[in-house]
Amino acid sequence: MYTLFATLILLPVLLGAASGQADKSQDKAPPPCRVSGRVVSALDGAPLKSSRVALVQEETKSHPKVFAATTDSDGHFDIKNVIAGRYQFFAQHVGYVDQQYRAKGTGEGAVLALQPGQEITDVLFRLIRAGVITGRIVDENGEPMAKILVSALRQPTAEEEEDEGKHRSHKERLRPEARTITDDRGEYRLYGLKPGDYYISASMSGAEMYLRVMAGDVFLEQALCSEYVPLYYPGVVAFDQAQPVAVRAGDEIAADFTMRRVPGVEVAGKVIGPDGKPAVNASITIESSQGGAGLPDDLRAQIDKGEFSFKNVPPGSYVIIARQYDEGKTWQARQRIEVGERKVNSLVLALGKGITISGHISFVGPGSPPSANRIYVYLSPTEESVDSTGGFARVGKDGSFQVLDISDGSYAVRVGISEGGWYAKSIRFGADDVLEKGLQIEAGSSGAPLEIVMSSATAQLEGSVIEDDKAVVAAQVRLRPDPETPYNESRGREATTDQNGHFSITDLAPGKYRVTAKLTAEPGLPAPKSEAQAVTLHEGDRQSVQLTPEEPKGQ
Repeated sequence: MYTLFATLILLPVLLGAASGQADKSQDKAPPPCRVSGRVVSALDGAPLKSSRVALVQEETKSHPKVFAATTDSDGHFDIKNVIAGRYQFFAQHVGYVDQQYRAKGTGEGAVLALQPGQEITDVLFRLIRAGVITGRIVDENGEPMAKILVSALRQPTAEEEEDEGKHRSHKERLRPEARTITDDRGEYRLYGLKPGDYYISASMSGAEMYLRVMAGDVFLEQALCSEYVPLYYPGVVAFDQAQPVAVRAGDEIAADFTMRRVPGVEVAGKVIGPDGKPAVNASITIESSQGGAGLPDDLRAQIDKGEFSFKNVPPGSYVIIARQYDEGKTWQARQRIEVGERKVNSLVLALGKGITISGHISFVGPGSPPSANRIYVYLSPTEESVDSTGGFARVGKDGSFQVLDISDGSYAVRVGISEGGWYAKSIRFGADDVLEKGLQIEAGSSGAPLEIVMSSATAQLEGSVIEDDKAVVAAQVRLRPDPETPYNESRGREATTDQNGHFSITDLAPGKYRVTAKLTAEPGLPAPKSEAQAVTLHEGDRQSVQLTPEEPKGQ
């Protein structure tokens, strides 16, 4: 499903194009659809002029069709010549929270399903005023500090953690919702925030990359501000001491910082390339290994003749990751460290010391195979103890690939493919079924190739969500493998019911699943959820289910 975030970035370009123009060369094309309505303020019903409204095609791997319009002085919009199909549908306006179709407040909305020639004329978006956090950042002498990177961060909800899968690591990691930098007065403004609790961080690190200033300015800023460590509001180093800022609709809240010099240490060392010489064209990062605790943002350092140095790192547990890219190949090294009160200056990260996994991908079933050079193979570690970030490789024209520099450990294998209609039928590493047991790498591992077979015989699951004999709009449907393991969880899928309470999930791998539906709940209350229903899909299947959410027991 095309993400809302990516769509918002593309909207200015898409609105400038001829949105929704039907292909006149297709004389027998189905009649187009039309969608119209209004965008108003949820507070007083006032029309919101110049709002952007867009329909984004669902169930597409890339280049979704987008139909968009801008509201007039009465808040009215009219999107014509829309091709029949299923769409993500939303409205946005400066100073307001984006809203999806038929959503309750800022929650998830419904898919809009359009039949050929259908016209919908009564859509109403009621946008909620966004929150704002402003503030001023000064040094210990009260002088304003410019070019400080300020972020509004939030913890993922229980629902978001569930969406990520129970085997996903670092669920507790804070998520940036807005970022900006301080001006010459030390002032900042974070806007467009949904109601909720936010943690505010201030950091010199990352600001220069955010600004994309010249390299000379980067070194100057690092040298002048090397004694200032990243802080959380109201001015603490550790996340567990930070105070959240509660933001309600339309709030503008002040959160000032005083940056202070906190004892930190230098973390330095060198990176050795695959040829045994000091690494060139390599990148290196240091990040907290504690998820939400520690650094609010990843730090970066320059590598000069293989040597690197991170300035003023606060005490804590970290992971240092070095990568080098060369002619489509990627080498990496990863090392865990504990930072205390003393300088760490003898680290050595050696690239190219891991195992190379060679493999081949093939296709079975009707239909033309996709272009191989648009396919990637990803290896993701499934254990926190694995000293690796995994790896990936682009598949060659002959279907072969190599994933370089893989450390010992357990990995899940996933195939990234830009075209729909395919699933991984089998993944084998020698005699091992990788979809069942994972890819187990250890010293002296077999040199057997990783064999991947993709099939076009996908399955489809559709159905409806019903409550009190009525269709449920905007219900969240989740499909999970049964049993779900770290090695097959990528086969899980999510869908949202449309205005008719219907959902459709395509391009599924055959197998056993459990499917549930959950409704949007009021803040602080458990959401009504259906009992998990078992489904077994075979090649080419098209099955249908009906789900009925129930109120949580004890409510």
